[in-house]
Amino acid sequence: MFKLHGVHSTLKLITIVLPMIFLVGCAQDLFFWGKYEESLIERYVDNDTEHPEANLRELIREAESSQKRIPPGIYADYGFMFYKRGDKSGAIDYFEKEKKLYPESSFFMTKLIERIKQQSSSSNAATGAK
Repeated sequence: MFKLHGVHSTLKLITIVLPMIFLVGCAQDLFFWGKYEESLIERYVDNDTEHPEANLRELIREAESSQKRIPPGIYADYGFMFYKRGDKSGAIDYFEKEKKLYPESSFFMTKLIERIKQQSSSSNAATGAK
């Protein structure tokens, strides 16, 4: 009886784990990643900022033109690149795209957008006060 319970538990575990492994393996096909991994390495290991932006721009262009699914976070990452170089409206545009494509990111994207708008209004008020 004890062995049957152990076998039953093992089978139960296998029926849970195998589909998860299968889904993780298929995740590559669910989204179009392009050269995203390379762009992360270039950005964070090589401290290169030019090529990663070009890679993201190309990934987005290719995915949108061929109707492939853009992975979660790609629009947000690209928007953050816009923000870092001072293009706040470009950043907001891509944060909005992220929010629309992945509603679960809505809270975070909305907070980022609000913060950018708040910074813009603060700097406009400071410039107008001089």
